[in-house]
Amino acid sequence: MKTKWPKHTRHFAILSTVVTMGSVFATLGTAGASTTTAHPTFVYLQTNGEQSYFVLEGKGATAEGAKLGATVHVENENNSSATTISDEQAAIAAGDQGVIIVAPAASLGPRLVAIATKAHVAIEASDNGFAGSNGKQVPFVGINATAFGANTGKLLVGYYKQSHWTASSTYMLLYVVPSLPTCNERTNAEKAALLKAGLPASHIINVPYDGTSTAALNATGPVLTAHPQATHWLAAGCNDDGVYGGLKAATSHGVSVKNLLGVGLGGDLACQIWAKGAPNVGFVATNYIYPNAIGATAVEDMYNYVVKHKPFPANTYVTPIPIDRSNFRKVDKAC
Repeated sequence: MKTKWPKHTRHFAILSTVVTMGSVFATLGTAGASTTTAHPTFVYLQTNGEQSYFVLEGKGATAEGAKLGATVHVENENNSSATTISDEQAAIAAGDQGVIIVAPAASLGPRLVAIATKAHVAIEASDNGFAGSNGKQVPFVGINATAFGANTGKLLVGYYKQSHWTASSTYMLLYVVPSLPTCNERTNAEKAALLKAGLPASHIINVPYDGTSTAALNATGPVLTAHPQATHWLAAGCNDDGVYGGLKAATSHGVSVKNLLGVGLGGDLACQIWAKGAPNVGFVATNYIYPNAIGATAVEDMYNYVVKHKPFPANTYVTPIPIDRSNFRKVDKAC
């Protein structure tokens, strides 16, 4: 039975193609195929369990587990590949029958899949997709990264055109996480939208960060210093945190808020700062994701596979929902 979410929170579309038992286990072995327990235990390994997005995702996962009669342990991997590997091994050794993993880097995929395959334990990717050594993607729950990036870019272009800034005076801060394909897909699509709108490629500056606001803030100052000719700054990136951190750095650097426009991706941080009335730093909009539902759906799919032997959907995608200060509470009433 699929989870029933209120209209303002349930925005998923399951692809019509699913991963069959045979195709899954060509990659994953016979994970879960012989499981008979109706009360399984799963582990949910998250890259940054302290980030608001993942806190909400974890709550959705544990709540769905309780509803189904499954136990879900949510672990914070602190962006560490070594910790992710060791925690996966520990969970399997403890008897967990399914592992749901937000991989800190796609390159970790073959190792993660090999561990689960050897133990005959089901594995599922959340948020950051990854594949086994044979290139076959692990069943995935999250966003269509290119579509989200394209929508974020479209939003930013709209604000850029409304501002009537000239391309010659406008530069863009693009917050990238090179090790994560899902982030590259988002930011590549954002960049493409701005290029199409006429912003010169030389005016779009990649700012590497680790997905946190602090890292984005620290990385932005040197970029601003290196481009004194810029009057106006646009900002986009892999998530809300990068954009917000960068815009805060810009205001601290002396850039006027009237010369800043940033559009995030995710909505979890935007919801917090707008609800708390944080000072305006030019963070004008974001594309909303409901992380609770991602966590819940990942657990539901895992339960259906391990207990009911239903094939995993190949992908479960959430639809982007543009929000700003005027409508964010209507979209997420928890804000």
